Amino acid sequence: MSTLDDVLQLQQPIKDGGIRNVNFFNGRLLTGKDLSREQQAHRQADARLGLAIGDGVAFGLEAARDPDLDRPNAPVLRVRAGLAINRLGHTLRLNADTSVALARRFDGDDGDGDCQCVFAQCNPLADGVYVAGAGVYVLTIAPARSDEGRAPSNGLDPGNVRCNTDATVEAVQFRLQAINPLRFADLDPSSPLFRNRLAYRCFGIEAREASAFDPWRVDPPSYGLIDELRPTGLSDCEVPLALVYWTAAGLGFVDTWSVRRRLLEPDALSGFSFQRNPLDPAELSSFAFLARTRRLVEAQAMCAQFQQQLANLLAASANPATLRARDHFRYLPPFGVVPLQNPPLRGFGDAAFFWGVSRRPLPGSAQQTQFIDSRQIGAMQHQSLAFSPTDLSSGEYLWIYRPWQTVQAMSQGRSVQPLLVFACGQMPEMALARFDLARADFSNYFSNSLTTVA
Repeated sequence: MSTLDDVLQLQQPIKDGGIRNVNFFNGRLLTGKDLSREQQAHRQADARLGLAIGDGVAFGLEAARDPDLDRPNAPVLRVRAGLAINRLGHTLRLNADTSVALARRFDGDDGDGDCQCVFAQCNPLADGVYVAGAGVYVLTIAPARSDEGRAPSNGLDPGNVRCNTDATVEAVQFRLQAINPLRFADLDPSSPLFRNRLAYRCFGIEAREASAFDPWRVDPPSYGLIDELRPTGLSDCEVPLALVYWTAAGLGFVDTWSVRRRLLEPDALSGFSFQRNPLDPAELSSFAFLARTRRLVEAQAMCAQFQQQLANLLAASANPATLRARDHFRYLPPFGVVPLQNPPLRGFGDAAFFWGVSRRPLPGSAQQTQFIDSRQIGAMQHQSLAFSPTDLSSGEYLWIYRPWQTVQAMSQGRSVQPLLVFACGQMPEMALARFDLARADFSNYFSNSLTTVA
């Protein structure tokens, strides 16, 4: 039974979880263990800063097929130099662009035969999967340790000679984690929709849809395909970099933004809750699931994932002007940019790409796509991140705009890449004519019948 004597007093130090720095003074007998403790204290302090910054990719670390080394039976990725922070606050630095073979032919040189995480807080990393064949994998970057060189010894203790490593290198390693096919058994890998649907399973689209039925619900601690892998093999030491679809014929696709995230700083409001039922003091709820920072980071990743997949489609298609969004995308992000064809510049076709997609203005209504000022695009993208993605099977419409500056440049005979900008229908309309701002020849008007013409 607790008493007042057991209650923490004001200004009483709390040593539990504190950083223990070695106290140096003249005359103290130092050992290697003391200096190791001092190094560990510095690592703990650095990790606290990393936790405050957040986990994810700080910059670089983009992964793609290596155009020179990739082979169907021996896939190779090229990972750009960069920096990431894992969930434990440890920094992972890749100093130079690196080619990574996905089929490991030999054990990596880790110095002591057992590649371990140099940070004591890391759990042991599960064995990676390095076998060819059809499957979906997550490429991650993780910490590693490698011993380097030999230091001179005074010979007082012959037993320490085997420990006279000159330096311990805090390195990184790449790992490949297999995703159990049962986690996407309802998806058809042969379907052109497979990549998009798998990406949104990583985004946790099911949890997003479930939250719409009960916005008062408390934010679940984890959701999405990557969070499901955390208890079964994906360590908190690792930072996901790319989703890899590997087939017997080689790499089907490398989708980075399905699993890659920018740094996600801790959300101080994520634990904020209030009494949902005034008659039940124990029933608390929160709006954190709808407003938390993680949603904004995921929205940015959705937009980047769409642009990356769109670029891959453009590069792989002999006639991209005939491609339809509905054939390749079940979900569209809150915001996106679609390049249009303007020979000799390759691109998509307006009517074909958005065929079967509900849009404003309505197709076939003698109304052209509305103009927008290109200076609004950045603000539109920023505003759209607060909204949800669009399920094309739901019939919800999209706002679709064309920048008037691009149309004007084309009318003047300039060689420019035309484009369309789309945003989810939940956003307010942006194509509004404004006096002393809009142009008479490239603007939107309203007739007496309230139909919009351009």
